[in-house]
Amino acid sequence: MYQSIHVTSGYSHFKINSNGPIGVSKKNQGMIDALLKLGNRFTAPFGGFIEAKNVLGLKWVKLVDIKYLCTDEEAETIEYVIQKDHYVVGTYQDRKLYILLFGGEPKHHQIKGLEQDGKNNVFGLF
Repeated sequence: MYQSIHVTSGYSHFKINSNGPIGVSKKNQGMIDALLKLGNRFTAPFGGFIEAKNVLGLKWVKLVDIKYLCTDEEAETIEYVIQKDHYVVGTYQDRKLYILLFGGEPKHHQIKGLEQDGKNNVFGLF
């Protein structure tokens, strides 16, 4: 079961678990972003993970900037990697954002409407 996550914000990389931020960084507030309509973002504290067995009436949100899901409290053991430009399916309850797990695994999809240049930027060094 997952217990913590890695989140990016600009050029910063933060570790967060359900108890709040991990580490001593003053910039790490333990907050994650969710996408709203028209491209706006909503920020709230990370609440943890919820196993989604019955999702009727549950409001889903798109959680962005999440890079890794970890199985330990200190976010050292990376178990699941979220691809670039993908969002993770989550929910908003009790003023916190939670990641929904379907059969023990998260669902993530590519963000629609995002500019894709389609270029392969690999260079030879010889």
